[in-house]
Amino acid sequence: MGCGKLTVMKDKACNIVFFDSDCLMCQGVVKWLHRLDEQDRLRFAPLQGESARRVGIALNEDSMAFYGRGELSRAALAVERLLIATGGVAALVGISMRACPLSLRNWCYRQIAKRRLTISKSLSCGIPEAGLREKMLD
Repeated sequence: MGCGKLTVMKDKACNIVFFDSDCLMCQGVVKWLHRLDEQDRLRFAPLQGESARRVGIALNEDSMAFYGRGELSRAALAVERLLIATGGVAALVGISMRACPLSLRNWCYRQIAKRRLTISKSLSCGIPEAGLREKMLD
């Protein structure tokens, strides 16, 4: 059972991935997660949007965030939890991430995050794949 667009912020069973909408790499990750999300468990929202403000993400936040089970996670912990929420093989990857200390996972996350904008920078939002637009929040 999926999350309805209108009730998503009130429903603790819904999972929201917050991403930098100006980053091509981040947009690619969202498209990849959308393809993995066969059970319709995820919703996506830009870090720069109103949904991010409603869950307490500051306007200057620059790391990926994940809102699931009524709890907000950032950086490497967000990646772990969103993979687990997706289910299937992705969940196994998320669970296996726990074998590595969180401090090391966050260091790796920061190294990628520092370079993501030099890898690719978009001046405008990409066109979402079929079905992804319905999962996008403001």
